Amino acid sequence: MRFRYELPATLRKKVASLHEFASGGTQVTVQLSDGREFQKVLISNSTWIIAIRGYTDLPFAPSEISDVFQTTEDEHPSECGGWHYWDSWRSE
Repeated sequence: MRFRYELPATLRKKVASLHEFASGGTQVTVQLSDGREFQKVLISNSTWIIAIRGYTDLPFAPSEISDVFQTTEDEHPSECGGWHYWDSWRSE
């Protein structure tokens, strides 16, 4: 499978250590190098940024990400379904 947005390699190990709420799915909060934060970011397999609640596309470049972390809401999302995925789940 190919996905459009890849998490910087320096952050993948950190995401892999965080709590998954679904098989291979980890919800995180992303901090950018300019200090902005985006909540409810869905990472697949510690590598691919596949959705953010409330956005139809990624509102920043993956290279702008300086950190990822989890809030209580990220660890135990009150809403687990209804994501708008940016990529199809087909092999290409």
